[in-house]
Amino acid sequence: MTGKHGKPDRRSPKRSGKIPQKPVNSSIPPLKFPLPQDMPAAQSPSLTDPRPAKHSPSSGGVAVQPVRLPSPPTGQDKSLSLPQWVPRNWQFWGALSVITFSGLGIFSALTLFSLPDSPNCPAIFLPTASASMRLYCAQMLAGKHTVESLLKAIDLVNDMPSDHPLRSEIDRNVEDWSQEILKLAEGSFQNGELEKAISTVRRIPAQTAAYGLVTQQIEDWKTLWAKAETIYQEAEEDLRQNDLKQAFLTATRLLSVGNKYWETTKYKQLSALITDTRVDGGKLDKAKGLAEQGGVENLLAAMKLVEEIKPTSHLYSEATSVTSQLGQKMLDLADAALDRRDYKGATNIVQQIPERANLKAEIQDFNTLAQARAQGWGGTSDDLQAAIQQARKLKNDRPLYSKAQQLVTNWQLEIQDIAYLERARQLAQPGSIGDLSAAIAEAQQVPASNPRGKEAQDAIDGWTATIQTIEDRPYLNRAEQFASIGDLPSLQRAINEASRIGAGRALYDQADQLIRDWTNRIQQAQDQPLLDRARQFANQGNLRAAIDTASQIGDGRALSREAEANIQDWTQRSEQVEDRPYLERARQLAAQGDLSAAIATAGQIREGRSLYDDAQADIRTWSSQSEGLDRMQQAYSAARVSTPPMLLSAIQIADQIPANSPQRSEADRMIEQWSFQILQNAESQAPFSLTSAIAIAESIPPGTGAYGAAQKDIQTWRQQLRR
Repeated sequence: MTGKHGKPDRRSPKRSGKIPQKPVNSSIPPLKFPLPQDMPAAQSPSLTDPRPAKHSPSSGGVAVQPVRLPSPPTGQDKSLSLPQWVPRNWQFWGALSVITFSGLGIFSALTLFSLPDSPNCPAIFLPTASASMRLYCAQMLAGKHTVESLLKAIDLVNDMPSDHPLRSEIDRNVEDWSQEILKLAEGSFQNGELEKAISTVRRIPAQTAAYGLVTQQIEDWKTLWAKAETIYQEAEEDLRQNDLKQAFLTATRLLSVGNKYWETTKYKQLSALITDTRVDGGKLDKAKGLAEQGGVENLLAAMKLVEEIKPTSHLYSEATSVTSQLGQKMLDLADAALDRRDYKGATNIVQQIPERANLKAEIQDFNTLAQARAQGWGGTSDDLQAAIQQARKLKNDRPLYSKAQQLVTNWQLEIQDIAYLERARQLAQPGSIGDLSAAIAEAQQVPASNPRGKEAQDAIDGWTATIQTIEDRPYLNRAEQFASIGDLPSLQRAINEASRIGAGRALYDQADQLIRDWTNRIQQAQDQPLLDRARQFANQGNLRAAIDTASQIGDGRALSREAEANIQDWTQRSEQVEDRPYLERARQLAAQGDLSAAIATAGQIREGRSLYDDAQADIRTWSSQSEGLDRMQQAYSAARVSTPPMLLSAIQIADQIPANSPQRSEADRMIEQWSFQILQNAESQAPFSLTSAIAIAESIPPGTGAYGAAQKDIQTWRQQLRR
């Protein structure tokens, strides 16, 4: 008999004692053993067969040794003849038979249904292994809960015939194991192992229900994975565009993608990448700022910052480009140093350019050309030939080949120019005008754009100046001779002679200065009498005659500035004499209180005259006083009515008087008085109408003397109204 799930029924037959059983390991999966009809029939051994019964491996039971009975004696009667000691009653033999056969039955059942020792599954031979043995070993493998062990478990039992009694149990286990494989594949996918997950689910047996989910599951995985990769790539593109804010927003989309690997590992990786990019971007910006400042030290500091950006950074390519640019700037600085003929400084700069700038070939060529240029600084034809030979070491595949060719061309032109200049100098040595003209013609063959163009032009200018000096010196000498006589006609003749030297010639500046000196002497001789006569008029008090006489000296003449200064002084004195009576009369009128007449009198002094500013200052003061008086008169007129509205109007008019007005103090005093008059009116009205009293008191302006007392009265009257 077997119990549920193929387990043997372990209930013992009813008897007085318990038969000991081998304990069952609870960790061993339940087994289904074949029914007795599935087992091969064993032939019962003959009772007289002395051979022991064989143990059937399929039955799992133990063959019982048959009982050998004594054979009857030969030739005797059929009746049994027993020894004397053997009992002859049938009850004894009946009881003995029952006990014997019961014991054999119990022993057979225990042997049949007791679990055998755990089999050695790795060593089983599949062709001869029973289905129950295979299922047991498959369950043992599946208990490891790995993809490979589950697949091996399926392979171990999956080839059993469809009509096998254990087929339904096998199918149930295979289905469970397939679902577990699907879950393990999902775990691989969640851990970021997409290909492993796909290869795993594709090994699920086709006849299982789980296999029907494989295609859709793979499609879902690939779709999700592609979506996550797209988000990651978009964030990387944002980083390449240096849009860190958008990159972060894009990265947060990974948090809801539905895959643990992308939501954790890749998100953290992307976040770290964004942080690194932000730091690297700051370094690049700072490096660019230093580069804009220029100078070797700043460029080296910028280089150091850029070198801190690692190859894994999204800004590494830009950093490499910036490094090359910085290196090129340093090469430019070195080239500028060579232009200043600072060979040591130039080579020192290029030695500090890092290898990451990728300018190794350029640096090598620069050093070659630096040596060539230094050789050419000697200035002789031999030096230039040596420089050319050095520069020609750079072939046409070198980065600075074009620069070398340009230098070679310039040096060749310079050698040619040297020849022209040497010939020109030889021609100019005699010093005559003809020799100098020939030298100029020879030197003019050197174009201004050639390396020695400036040197040739300087030589030409010198020789031209020498020719002009030779030509113009006689004019200047004769002019100086005329001027030495000292009278006005001689000075004029000297000016005329020196004026023959044209502008731009070698002696022009000297001649022009002499002409100005001689002209001043003539003008002084002509104008001094006028100035002296004008001063005499001024000393006599006739300022108008003095001004008219001095005004005859024209602008730009030798004594014009001196005459102008005297004219200004005499004009001021004249205006003061003319305008002083008006100002004094106006001040007298103001002292008498007639401010309007004072203002009108002072206003007669016109703008630009010497006393104009004084008159205007007095007019402003009198105007302020007059305005204050007018305001006070208006305020007094309003206050005479003595009603609260008119008193308030008087206060407002008086308060318009400026603080710098003499009437301001009077206005403040009256404002104080009128505010208390308004308060008295309010207090006198209070016994009859608190509302009217409050309205009058509230009209008292803040800042007046009665304002504080009015506020207290208002509070008191309002409390009375609320009662």
